[in-house]
Amino acid sequence: KENKIPIAWHIVYLLLACTIGYLYYKKIVLKASPLAANSIDSVLTLQTGKPYQFRLLIPFLFALFKPITFIAQQAIYGIYSSVILYFLILVYHNLLCLYFSNKKLVLIVSPVILYPIVWNYLLLNETFQYYDFTAILIFTLGMYFVIKEKFGIFMIILFIGLLNKESAAYLIFVYLLFNYKNIFTKKVILNAAFASLLIITVKLLLSYIFKNNPGDNVEVTYDGNIEIISDFFSNRIYFRTVALNYGALYVFVLLLFITGAWK
Repeated sequence: KENKIPIAWHIVYLLLACTIGYLYYKKIVLKASPLAANSIDSVLTLQTGKPYQFRLLIPFLFALFKPITFIAQQAIYGIYSSVILYFLILVYHNLLCLYFSNKKLVLIVSPVILYPIVWNYLLLNETFQYYDFTAILIFTLGMYFVIKEKFGIFMIILFIGLLNKESAAYLIFVYLLFNYKNIFTKKVILNAAFASLLIITVKLLLSYIFKNNPGDNVEVTYDGNIEIISDFFSNRIYFRTVALNYGALYVFVLLLFITGAWK
């Protein structure tokens, strides 16, 4: 109960989420091609290229809205984005409450989770991937249940996340890092093994189901990452992207440690 968010703050969070969701809709979503290989409609054909075909969660969810014809699908996605961003703030608030004792500070700081989203998706890259906002929410949920040590719920979140985007597999590293002091105990080893088995099973199953689809089973970005590192200082776009992709979020982190606000 002490972590309960006052109604006034719910309204503030909702307004912030709707504002950013609307800007994202106007600036990014409306420009996205519904015929692209990584679009929701293309994935629903079950014949688009891999690994995009593996990212089924949102396309299947939006298939439920297909009968709604009086609202454009892009507008529905804009509404969906606002809802996801709102719940992201709520989950982040609960996560911060696990580490901060000053609850008023938590109420103020919670919307900061939207700050890197604005920089990355609206100000700099202007890219549209229908699964990104959901992936951020799922990853934050995963971290929350790792910290709460509710492994069963964590596994459910991990499974849902893998159907959204395979990068949810990184949650296993969150689990291991959080439990680094007990990493060689039977409990942690077994839990990590179960999580790994789930990740491998989902990947193999999707690869088998869509074995005839074009493309690779894994999205390899190794060459691109090497190029960014090699040309980091000579390429202004690379430097700007890496330095500002999440705005100046590191300043907030430093201030939290310097001021002693971190519990």
